[in-house]
Amino acid sequence: MNNELKEIARRVNWFELPEKVVRDVDRFLVYFMQYCLDTDIPVMRRYFTDQQFRHALNNRPPGILDDRSAAYWDLVLPEEGKERDLRDVHK
Repeated sequence: MNNELKEIARRVNWFELPEKVVRDVDRFLVYFMQYCLDTDIPVMRRYFTDQQFRHALNNRPPGILDDRSAAYWDLVLPEEGKERDLRDVHK
């Protein structure tokens, strides 16, 4: 694990060791979607695909991601197998 991911893992899940957090990718991404900084998003997008984010969102365990964050990520992530043109979102 590189230092960028380690720092993000430490920030979004402060009560577990970063190495443990990153091992469960879906859980790590759900914690990230809840607690990330906006400056972390481009970094994470270099390491994880939209499909990985969408999979984590669709299979999230209860109690981590609040409704507002889930709605945001549902809006910005394309459905599996589809590309979303965000210019169409506000029509």
